[in-house]
Amino acid sequence: MRRNPVFTPVAVTGMGAVTPFGSGVQRLWNAIMGRRTAVGAPSDARIAHFSPAVAEVKDFSPMDHLPKKTVRDTDRSTQLALVAAAEAMADAGWTAEEDPFELRGVNANRTGIAWGTAFGGLPSYEEEAVRLAKHPEGRVGPRVVSKAIPNAAEAALAMHYGIRGPAMTYTTACAASANALGEALQWLWLGIVDQVVAGGSESLFTPTALGSLRSAGAVAMEGEGDISTWCKPFDVDRTGMVMGEGAAALILEPLDRARARGAKVYAVLVGYGASNDAYHETAPHPDGTGAVLAMERALYSAGLGPADIDYINAHATATTAGDRAESLALRRVFGGHLNQIPVSSTKGGMGHLLGAAGAVESIVSIKSIETGWIPPTLHCRQPDPEAPPDLVLDGPRRQHIAVAMSNSFGFGGQNGVLIWADPGLFSR
Repeated sequence: MRRNPVFTPVAVTGMGAVTPFGSGVQRLWNAIMGRRTAVGAPSDARIAHFSPAVAEVKDFSPMDHLPKKTVRDTDRSTQLALVAAAEAMADAGWTAEEDPFELRGVNANRTGIAWGTAFGGLPSYEEEAVRLAKHPEGRVGPRVVSKAIPNAAEAALAMHYGIRGPAMTYTTACAASANALGEALQWLWLGIVDQVVAGGSESLFTPTALGSLRSAGAVAMEGEGDISTWCKPFDVDRTGMVMGEGAAALILEPLDRARARGAKVYAVLVGYGASNDAYHETAPHPDGTGAVLAMERALYSAGLGPADIDYINAHATATTAGDRAESLALRRVFGGHLNQIPVSSTKGGMGHLLGAAGAVESIVSIKSIETGWIPPTLHCRQPDPEAPPDLVLDGPRRQHIAVAMSNSFGFGGQNGVLIWADPGLFSR
């Protein structure tokens, strides 16, 4: 593998997730490999009018994981973030099971937090706005702003673990957590910190948000067969995305440092590319121009070429414009190499987690490298003619993967692309 000689390899030493499949990375991976779907009717009847198909995190009680005061003072998106981060930190050996809110062997001054979200705690804000509309002279809760601000999850993580390094929130729509991971990579390349908690969280089941997405024609309002099959990335009959919720966290640190402390290394983050379409508020550039730039920049930063990529985890949300633009961008970047590169989207089973999607799909990409299995694209029965030629469709595919690319593209033309590699490619 060719290395960019300027930058040090950055290892992933811990992972955590809460997804519509439940809590835990292993539950996420088992569900994807088992071709399960978490898409179904919303539990809140108010939501069904605006989005009849969603992917909720069910059977999640924050009181099972967090102190009562924390639950009272935080939005659901922050609670999901705290639980995902706790798993990642424990996985990295930073915390003891009996004392999860104390970092061990980690310099808090040299630890950073890079977090992504599209909206933060909008449900908490909307809930209070509805209450105020009904009772204009009523008292507004003192924690509405602190629960709703986009940096609420990042701030909560810093407070819970006493992390005093740079703590930044990236609100770049559906690319948010991919951008957070990429910016964290650059912090480590520059030596600003020794380790970073990076990821994203989202929980956006509100009438306002879903109603707007419905009006924009972005969400699936109908489909053939069971509701669980409505999200069909790359399919000619796709009707729109299905909203999901969740959180994912990854622990990043220099590879040499990770090996020196005997940490398990899942993968190495070797490349990152970001760009903007500069085209439209919601629609991607129809030619995929911004996506092309982000992928090319990720390859350049990794010191790799198109032929070096073994698997692509596509953004593919099952919107016609989005899937088409990504397909065209992939063909422009990879050319004839795309015929030999397997591509899949995991949104068919767990929906689109918006600001958390990039981090969740990065974990999926890393597990593919670790296990040698590529997840399938659920519910795609008749691929669009412009779709990537080697879509993984019918079930998981067994294949050695040394390098994987994960794409994330969002409203406002935001693009974030990450490249993950097998740690075995890097000599000790």
